[in-house]
Amino acid sequence: MIKIEICCGLNCLAHGGQELLDILESDEMYKKNCEIKCVNCLNECGDTAENSPVIKINDKIYKKITADCMMDLIENLISK
Repeated sequence: MIKIEICCGLNCLAHGGQELLDILESDEMYKKNCEIKCVNCLNECGDTAENSPVIKINDKIYKKITADCMMDLIENLISK
């Protein structure tokens, strides 16, 4: 099971985190293969949110992640 934490702090949600969460929660492949959590804050976005949105996949932090990049990372992990 792939563990995914989406930062749901205000900065990350406002800069794409909500889109990432929506994608994961609406796709059966992700729901079947991933443990998806919305966490209060990962403390990685920076004072001016320059690193938003932030997610953690299996204990590795990803900053400024796009939806396409996130989906590629997860799909590669699922296919292993």
